[in-house]
Amino acid sequence: MISFLSRLLLLGCLGSALPLSATGSAERPALVHDVRDYGARGDGTTLDSAAINRAIEAAAAAGGGSVVVPAGRYRCGTVTLRSHVTLRLEAGAVLIGSTELSDYPEAAPPTPTDTIEFRRLLPVYPTRFEYGRHSLIQAIGLENVAIEGRGVIDGSGDHPNFSKAELIRRGLTRQEAHSRRPYGLSFIQCRNVRVSGISFRNLAFWAQDYLDCEDVLVDGITVDSPALDRNNDGIDIDGSRRVRVVNSSFNTGDDAICLKASYRDCEDIVISNNVISSLVNGIKMGTASNGGFKNIALSNIVMRKVGAAGIALQIVDGGHMDGIAVNNIVMYEAGAAFFIRLGDRGRAWMRPEHHAVGSLKNVLINNVVAQIYTPWDGRPLGSSISGLPGHPVEDVTLSNIRIVSLREQPRDQTLGLGEAAIPENLHDYPEYSMFGSLPAYGLYARHVRGLTLNTVSTDFRTVDHRSSLFCDQVEDLRIAGWQARTLPDSDPVIRLRDVRGADLIGLSAGVGTPGLLRLDGATSDVVLQGCDLSRAKEPLIFGPGVAPAVVRR
Repeated sequence: MISFLSRLLLLGCLGSALPLSATGSAERPALVHDVRDYGARGDGTTLDSAAINRAIEAAAAAGGGSVVVPAGRYRCGTVTLRSHVTLRLEAGAVLIGSTELSDYPEAAPPTPTDTIEFRRLLPVYPTRFEYGRHSLIQAIGLENVAIEGRGVIDGSGDHPNFSKAELIRRGLTRQEAHSRRPYGLSFIQCRNVRVSGISFRNLAFWAQDYLDCEDVLVDGITVDSPALDRNNDGIDIDGSRRVRVVNSSFNTGDDAICLKASYRDCEDIVISNNVISSLVNGIKMGTASNGGFKNIALSNIVMRKVGAAGIALQIVDGGHMDGIAVNNIVMYEAGAAFFIRLGDRGRAWMRPEHHAVGSLKNVLINNVVAQIYTPWDGRPLGSSISGLPGHPVEDVTLSNIRIVSLREQPRDQTLGLGEAAIPENLHDYPEYSMFGSLPAYGLYARHVRGLTLNTVSTDFRTVDHRSSLFCDQVEDLRIAGWQARTLPDSDPVIRLRDVRGADLIGLSAGVGTPGLLRLDGATSDVVLQGCDLSRAKEPLIFGPGVAPAVVRR
């Protein structure tokens, strides 16, 4: 007879050998399928996608499991995932994208027979679905699906077959040449998705796209795909919910992290603990915004060498942005720190109708250090917040911000920009450079209601004669503790034009400051609190038609 103590020891041994479910009951270990057992060669020459797909189908037929890709070079066309299956690329495993377009068949839309019954895409899919029809790895209408490991996904993107110019030469339309190239990963209407540890390199198009997905975790990945002419976004999150992108590194030829809302809202998103380099934007929301962006948090991000804006928040196709929090960002050599734009391009993405102007509001940006460099064409640009006449950006707060311009430009290039007309460009594609040279090297704000600027410091390393801050047609403005470097012949540190209601708190002028504050146009109801104007040559400058009575102290 086995003693009570012996039974306890035996149960302990069994318990350590069997995995436990969430309820504590023992479960059968997940089945493991080695792709070599299904005919994969991994020699870099044989097309192995059919063998890998057979392994995935076998795992799905068994109720789920892991499909293992051992070390080797596996040339592949489209690999199709299945629910409850994990594709694991072991260290030394490389999935190499086939260079034949015919190896990437067009993805079919979800059907009522799929495992998960999601809300169907609008009837315009896929006829109006411009991108994502072709991919190296695809998942449509799945649940509990993962890609993990220390392996590599190489898209062979530098092959001539993936060149837009070459495809157009062969007879494809510009749109076909753009969309025919394959993504690295494409997840459409999937739930409970995990992508971890994988490295992406040399993609032919976007590295990965998550369209209308739920509960997505992207953790510890590396994207190295810096070719400018291949639209090499690092990750696109389109109309998805509850997504986390964490602990990852991006080096891309297009936007590193891009959120879209082609037909429905993108919401409840966390992007944190990432390192970013990009030839275009670091993190961008838009341009596709028939839907909107809600409840999104960005934090603890380092950006190095970002060609456009570090943070770009854009609504131009009729959607609504509401509830964006940005915290703890460091940028080195970015084209601009921020670009916030409410526009009226009105493009219909997966919706056939033109949308009215949307809205952009409730944005908090805190704790940012940004060093700005000269763009390729040498124009004096900068950060901007811009709405439209009658459609202001609303309730934006910038706190604890330091922006230093590293621009090297001719001494006279920034002279007189305070009087230059800045175009509205109501319907243009949104980009931080869309307005041309700006009248402020720190921040230019136009058509904004409810703008708060707390403890913002601006500086430059060479020569800049522009104002540090220029607010035009802004309502309910609050500035506290603004600091700026100026030159003896510079424009005033802060310039307000057609501003209604401004509280300026704790401003002080350095020795030799030519002018601290200039008021122009229909500016009214300006209150100065605790400001030291004694060291400025002209503390307050009143433009034509502006009476000193608009200022209260």
